[in-house]
Amino acid sequence: MRAPTPLEALPELAVRCCAHLGLKVKARFEPSGDDELFPNRLLLEGPDAAALLAHRGQALDALQFLLHEAQGERDENRLVYLDVQGYRLFRMKELQAMAALAAEKARTLGRFTLASLNPRERRWVHLTIAKEPGLTTESEGTGAIKALTVKRL
Repeated sequence: MRAPTPLEALPELAVRCCAHLGLKVKARFEPSGDDELFPNRLLLEGPDAAALLAHRGQALDALQFLLHEAQGERDENRLVYLDVQGYRLFRMKELQAMAALAAEKARTLGRFTLASLNPRERRWVHLTIAKEPGLTTESEGTGAIKALTVKRL
């Protein structure tokens, strides 16, 4: 069994993985501004970095999965999270705004459902709503893409 790759070695590993795909990128850690929601943000830059965003970031997700496997880590606060051109940072902020709207609607209607969220996006909403008194969240459905319902307690 191979030793886990430490967090500080992941920028180099990401660059090497991309090079094997013929992509020229650089990688550096860049704070997200919210270490609870988006810790260990590894920003990929360079002439080919945007190629990782094709098809709704599927290549970026795949590369992130490989890096998580190399880390051998399952603690959300210690895993590396990839971003290109602020794509994920923007999505995090968008979901924070959606969570605020869902909280407002749930207080008024008793419940409000956000559909089609991946695990990372649901986590962002769960953590955002957890700070709201009198509300709770629940994921609904099967598979990786699920709905998330915000409810009054």
